[in-house]
Amino acid sequence: MTYYYEVFHRLLKLSRTLVSNFNKEIIVHNLHHSQWRIIRFLKEFGPSTLVDIADYLSVEKSSVTRTVDRLKKSKFIQAVPGKDKRERRIKLSDLGEEAYVLGYEIAVKFEDNAMNGISKEDLETTFQVLLKIMNNINNEPGGKK
Repeated sequence: MTYYYEVFHRLLKLSRTLVSNFNKEIIVHNLHHSQWRIIRFLKEFGPSTLVDIADYLSVEKSSVTRTVDRLKKSKFIQAVPGKDKRERRIKLSDLGEEAYVLGYEIAVKFEDNAMNGISKEDLETTFQVLLKIMNNINNEPGGKK
């Protein structure tokens, strides 16, 4: 077993643990992590296409479509006219805006707890290392030298 394997194993395990525990917190508002990510994206970037969301979240468009359909049924989002008839744009509804506020409170507490006892310097180093790994995977500048 290589050291790299252990790093990636722990990253994947951390990701799954974060999502699972966050879901336990946010379910009280009838939301799941995947839905929260889209709500937060729409709050930060405004009305968007499904492709914009999928690209930003680095997920398949089909996954975004399924999650958006659930958000529509829950009345958290609504369709808005696009540049042409084929373009599917969405935005937060009033109920979605309320869900954002409630979800944001949970996210801040959750993130503060997760980062408890970690210095700003350690966080910055971790962020830079994760960014380099992502750039290496995507063959982007700032990756392999």
